[in-house]
Amino acid sequence: MQAMIHFLVTRPLVVNLISVFLLVLGLVVALFLLQVEAFPNVNLDTVQVDVSYPGASPKEIEQLVVTPIEQEFRALNGIDKMISMSFPGSARITLELDPDATNRSRLSSEISIAVDRAKLPADLPYDPVVTEVDGAVFPVIRLAISAPLDELALKRLGDDIKDDLLSIDGIAKVVTQGDRKPEYRIVVNPDRMQQERISVADISSAIKSWNVNVPGGDLDTGDGQRAVRIIGQFRDIEDASKLVLRANDDGGVLYLGDVASITESLVEPITLHDVAGEPALSVLVLKKSKADIIDTVDRLKNYIESVPKRYGENVHIKPFQDYSRFARMRLNVLTNNGMVGVVMVFISLLLFLRFSVAMTTTWGLPIIFMTGIFILYSAGITLNMISMMGFIMVLGMLVDDAIIIG
Repeated sequence: MQAMIHFLVTRPLVVNLISVFLLVLGLVVALFLLQVEAFPNVNLDTVQVDVSYPGASPKEIEQLVVTPIEQEFRALNGIDKMISMSFPGSARITLELDPDATNRSRLSSEISIAVDRAKLPADLPYDPVVTEVDGAVFPVIRLAISAPLDELALKRLGDDIKDDLLSIDGIAKVVTQGDRKPEYRIVVNPDRMQQERISVADISSAIKSWNVNVPGGDLDTGDGQRAVRIIGQFRDIEDASKLVLRANDDGGVLYLGDVASITESLVEPITLHDVAGEPALSVLVLKKSKADIIDTVDRLKNYIESVPKRYGENVHIKPFQDYSRFARMRLNVLTNNGMVGVVMVFISLLLFLRFSVAMTTTWGLPIIFMTGIFILYSAGITLNMISMMGFIMVLGMLVDDAIIIG
């Protein structure tokens, strides 16, 4: 240790070059490379399976849905704990994964495959949804989209804006809370049904039989084997109204549009969102794990300013619950404390010591601080609320030590 100190004292040029190098390296990392986040990335090792089965009781869901899925999960390695909850019309299975499992990287895919293998009721309206709870994919901001439009036009506007948001660099996922699926609403005419001698059951059976998109097997041809798929889904209202309910040998045809009126609509809402009394959409934006939260939000706000030019002056997007403000606030505190600390150290030392000694002692603070920034980046740690609070505490200790040493 004495030899190292003697070497550094007798060669001030080497010390100055190392100091400048560390200072410049820390500045480059802080300005261009270090990732800023609101909270540190945490691997939660949790996967959720959500199933919707409207009209079924919790006991029926447990027997028909939850138990078959659980049986498939028991054959998987790497699941530490499994919690199942059944509700009227829905169920949720929460899986806690073993972080030390050898198949951890592909376990989420194996869970999805296991859900597909499970023998579930044929009348299940939606496939089970498998979601990996990822702490790295963190929400950055929520948006309220409002416009003087009907509910169907507002949904289409929201879908267009969602596609635009996903194209912004740094955004991983956009969730429209309370999103409602489009549907065709069929209102039958009882008088016309009685006149044509057709029942609601006949109409329902015809719709189920023709509005399909299912595989039809394989067909051997001279050019080889071809896959056959039956596609009969309705493309629009006119297509649905042309559904044949009944036909005879004389060419008489009864269409669905003859006995019912068909309109395009949305499913009944569960939650309602509005801004200043106008119907609105609530959109949650999540960033990628490697994206900087401040840069991502700034790019998103630049897009928000261009929305009136793209979709009209009547379309308004109001951001709220901006999670980047936590990172901005802590970053400002860290920067201001650092500048004030350096000035206080220099002034305090200048009152009792020569200018050169005061400057040399003060010069060490930014060098130590920037070296810490570089070490933080090298260790793969982001600049978040936890690490910034640690930097603020260390900065205070360095200021005290510098004054004492001076």
